[in-house]
Amino acid sequence: MKITKIETKIVKIPLERPYVWSLGTGSAFSNVLVLIHADDGVIGIGESAYVVGPVREETPEGTKQVIDNYFAPKLIGEDPFDIELIHEKMSSVLPGNLVARAGIDLALWDVMGKSLNLPVYKLLGGNYETRIPVTYTLSIDTPKRMAEQAKFRVDQGYKTVVVKIGHNPEEDIERLRLVREAVGPDIKIRLDANCAYRPDQAIRIIRKMERYDPEFVEEPVKRWDLDGMAEVARAIDTPISSDESNNTLESVLKVIDKEAADIINIKISKNGGLLYCKKIAAVAEAKDVPCLVGGDNTYEVTRQASRHFATSTPQVQRGYGSEGCGPASQSKIDDVTKVVVTYDDVSRLNGYVVVSPGPGLGVEIDEGKVRKYTVLV
Repeated sequence: MKITKIETKIVKIPLERPYVWSLGTGSAFSNVLVLIHADDGVIGIGESAYVVGPVREETPEGTKQVIDNYFAPKLIGEDPFDIELIHEKMSSVLPGNLVARAGIDLALWDVMGKSLNLPVYKLLGGNYETRIPVTYTLSIDTPKRMAEQAKFRVDQGYKTVVVKIGHNPEEDIERLRLVREAVGPDIKIRLDANCAYRPDQAIRIIRKMERYDPEFVEEPVKRWDLDGMAEVARAIDTPISSDESNNTLESVLKVIDKEAADIINIKISKNGGLLYCKKIAAVAEAKDVPCLVGGDNTYEVTRQASRHFATSTPQVQRGYGSEGCGPASQSKIDDVTKVVVTYDDVSRLNGYVVVSPGPGLGVEIDEGKVRKYTVLV
């Protein structure tokens, strides 16, 4: 089997309402769909997903150019099953560009699964755990409205909600207090600061928050300040999660070796695709550090890939819910696939989701929706 063609399309889908976090405000998802054609007629579907704000150096427009002009010419004629070699070839053309690589990576796994008539999780390690606990992330809003939204989602079946913080320290404490009052003592609440605080601020604020029993706090300080994050981790009782501060195997090792975080948040696009995510999970397993699967602003393609990853990976089945495996917490008005896992599915499974059936990633593109939302560049 050989790769004959690689296509890319930027697809932009608006949100019903703005999504606010400490690093920006989102009004739409703008991601790159990647289609890999094989000589036997199989077409693999991938996605390179982005977030709003100063988190990554890549952009949808840049990724389309990287894949079209640099990766694709190098990969035409390669066997899609030679995924280690293909990743090495991409690295030899352009280092970094993990989001662009993730789109290629997902499409390759989809080709492999479809060719073998197997779901991707069978190629990643098999079915370790069918049911995946999922979380809902609350956009920054007034404390009262965030508490109301948290209660609504808990009533839908969610067992964990994520409170975005980082705009105002005292208001953040009030956000957590009201959310805890709204959902009761048995629901897990985690906090995500998205790099918002200095270490001294984070220590002071989190100590005040601990009376409301947060599950953990994610990325409390700047992503490059691992010494500062380690200082926070030593000073508080609540666990710390690493997200923006990890993207490569090397960065994950630094986070763990500096004892800057107790949990590793793995994201398919941020970490370069399923191949690298499995390697990161193996590094974490060797260090006995639990993982979870984060979401980004992803369409159903990456969310389904996240389910394959979680289902097949013991290290992300250690009790922490994964937003990336559930429906997007952002209010996007549509998606690019014919079938999408919904909040009703979360309710039906009482806070869990499962991998959708089908060979490969198990997603089917809705061509009409892709045409409708494709951005011409």
